[in-house]
Amino acid sequence: MAAECYRGHRSAFLAGDTELARALATRLAADGWTVHHGELPPELDLAIWFADETGGVEAALREALLLAGRVQDRLRAAASVGRAAFLTVTRLDGQLGLAGTADIDRAVLGGLPGLVKTLALEAPEVFCRAVDLEPALDDARGAELLLAELSDVDGKHQQIGHRVDGTRCTIALRDTPDPALPGILGVPEPGPDDLLLVTGGARGITAACAVGLARRYRCGLVLLGRTQPADEPSWAEGVATEQLRAAAATWLRAKGEKPVPRQVAAMERELVGAREIRETLRAITEAGGRAEYVTVDITDPEATKVALRPYRDRVTGLVHGAGLLADGLITAKQAADVDRVLAVKIAGLRNVRTVVPAEQLRHVLLFSSVAGLFGNVGQSDYAMANEALNRVACSLRARRPATRITAVNWGAWAGGMVTPELARMFAERGVPLLEVPEGVRYFVEQFAAERGADTVCMVGPSTPLSGPPPAEMRLSTASLASDPVIAQHAIGGAPVLPLTAAIGLALSAVRGFTAGRVTDVAVRKGLVFDGSHPAELRIAVTPGETGQLVDIRDDRDRPRYTMTVAGPGDQPLPALAVPSGESTPAQCYQDGTLFHGPAFRGIREVHDDGARLLLGCRLPAGEFAGGACQVPGYDPVLADVLLQAVLVWARQQKQVAVLPVAVAEIDLRTPLPADEPFLVEVCGDDDASGRLVCTVTAYGPDGRALCRFRGVEAVAVPGLAEKFQATQPVPGGKNGDG
Repeated sequence: MAAECYRGHRSAFLAGDTELARALATRLAADGWTVHHGELPPELDLAIWFADETGGVEAALREALLLAGRVQDRLRAAASVGRAAFLTVTRLDGQLGLAGTADIDRAVLGGLPGLVKTLALEAPEVFCRAVDLEPALDDARGAELLLAELSDVDGKHQQIGHRVDGTRCTIALRDTPDPALPGILGVPEPGPDDLLLVTGGARGITAACAVGLARRYRCGLVLLGRTQPADEPSWAEGVATEQLRAAAATWLRAKGEKPVPRQVAAMERELVGAREIRETLRAITEAGGRAEYVTVDITDPEATKVALRPYRDRVTGLVHGAGLLADGLITAKQAADVDRVLAVKIAGLRNVRTVVPAEQLRHVLLFSSVAGLFGNVGQSDYAMANEALNRVACSLRARRPATRITAVNWGAWAGGMVTPELARMFAERGVPLLEVPEGVRYFVEQFAAERGADTVCMVGPSTPLSGPPPAEMRLSTASLASDPVIAQHAIGGAPVLPLTAAIGLALSAVRGFTAGRVTDVAVRKGLVFDGSHPAELRIAVTPGETGQLVDIRDDRDRPRYTMTVAGPGDQPLPALAVPSGESTPAQCYQDGTLFHGPAFRGIREVHDDGARLLLGCRLPAGEFAGGACQVPGYDPVLADVLLQAVLVWARQQKQVAVLPVAVAEIDLRTPLPADEPFLVEVCGDDDASGRLVCTVTAYGPDGRALCRFRGVEAVAVPGLAEKFQATQPVPGGKNGDG
């Protein structure tokens, strides 16, 4: 997407006094932007936060969040007439702080993507992106890269890194540790001689994990918390927890005092906290471990130093489980609340880590959260804090390669900070909860020797805590209309958006899609670039009973394409008996059966099998529409080969020229191979209404199914055969050229 995606009179606000900010301001001004510093203008199309390379890191996170709150309404207003964008810019390592080369304290700035991803959920109209540039990139090149990100057509990636060697990076989940991240194998497990500090470890989820750790490894534990476990008063002895509030009120009345609800609740809270601490200590002892409890506010560096002095020389490990929530939308966030949330996670870790000599630590496990990985509505500060821990883990590991250092991004637990009300909300959204016994088992396993390579990992369902936004994603059609590959998908001289490209747009709009199914695909009115095409497409995603409903409309609200993006299929696709007979070169691009230009010509040969149509295919990968229609594992040009096979089948079976108008189900299992051979099979489906319906399946050379288009419906259009026939082959071109 080019600069046309922004409105004509463009206004930018740049926050941060850096040379890079000044270089970008110069480039923006040269491109016709009005650039502001200090005072926010009444109208705004772009806001960029540049992380100061010398200032305090927690303050930088807070100020970035507060800026996002101040500019959000202005950006949302601008988004109604064009693109509006919010960017954060850091200079960590060009890999968003995950390479581990950033200074440990500066790595905290890697928490900014947590803000960006949350803003994208709370203000889905706004183009949101966190960009990290390798420090070795000069400012002129950095400004050039930022301009490119501002006009990127692909809005699905919210975290981008640029390295000095030209590599552009983003972040994705994978099943095994990324070898590019710092990590080692074979870290010894903790044992009876180890002593681990556990922040937030005397109550709740972290306490359950501490008990599991003691049961498995018999290690010593020092639990740190803010609650002072006072002795139980006589009036509370033997009173069940659920009756404490009533007992407290009775005791106050007996003293002649009026029970004030707030006072009674505080008394109950103090007693329950003390009981939970004593119960945790008892459970650890019964499990075979040793435990002490220390009252300390870890956000206070001096108090932390004093409290840990007796244990300093014996500590060999740290579990940082402390956390705090102060939920609220970005526009309502107050500086004090943000500071409290960041302090527990970030300053708390720093203060504890500063006390213990680094060379003593053999085990460091940090509690992070999927709230940071995906962002979460109402938890922008918490998301930043957890993303910061992920980056700190990488920087620590790079400096202490013999130490087990892992940031575990937990899904939502059934318990802990998840109240019954939150649990019901998660159930309504389809967010699974991690049961406590299962989570404790995963926690304990993280200390096993074979998990030593895990530096940043996720445990639990890979489901964002916030549902996908029901807002629209807008896409200018200018970049599509001028795309040279789409120009090779022309009927009667007019380029036509391939149906597989429309499917790719839908997949791009569904947050976090990696593999699965697309059902109920329907072409309402195809997109023909003949000069009368709409200037903009609007892609709306809403939750449905079976998946995410995607409705693609034009700027006059006319439906163009609809479909549902669903989860993976639960049944294996049948394999293919690989043909052993002879094949003949395909002539479908030369004889008028197909209209496609060289970039689409993937059908190479026809296998002689009378019972079915079986095609040998191969097509090189290529750039298509700036990546707007692509997601990992799905290439719309390669996928188009399957729909081309439908046209070949219709010509052979019915002697008609057709176009696909609907697909009952697309099952995407394994990416189609670029520039490698694969097979495509077309089988007719019985249809009593006389419609042309078939199923198309792609297979690897070994017969393993890669993907299937089931229930493809095609229609014959008067005059279509003549338009196909009129398509002239490129002189000297062959199948697959281009």
